[in-house]
Amino acid sequence: MTKKNKQEGGLSDRQLKAIPFLVASTSYENGCKAAGISRGTLYEWLNDPLFKAEFRSQRDSVIDGALDMLKGHVSAAVEALVGLLDTENEYLRRNVANDVIDHVLKGKELEDLGKRISHLEEVVKEKENQRGNPN
Repeated sequence: MTKKNKQEGGLSDRQLKAIPFLVASTSYENGCKAAGISRGTLYEWLNDPLFKAEFRSQRDSVIDGALDMLKGHVSAAVEALVGLLDTENEYLRRNVANDVIDHVLKGKELEDLGKRISHLEEVVKEKENQRGNPN
């Protein structure tokens, strides 16, 4: 542990080295083993707002990367799903048809919710402007 980092309000070298192992693991237990720390140490560190923020930031970066990868393959996944509509297997064709319909309905619902939220945000902004609050 580098005391200098801790004294300056930063994370210790041990904490900084442990975070990638924790982020990459499927459980805290596996992450602790890989990082060479106890679960008690991890839970102690998670009470530190600075550690918790850095851990979340790195975890969010990994999640963002994974989502970007999925987004890059969504067209191929849609083509594969729609292609299964031509299958001879009636059971599979029915399930795929239901999946396609479900995805379209969920997408439409999210689109509608986005529009409603945008409208509400505009209304709130107008009311704030009327009250003399320009935010």
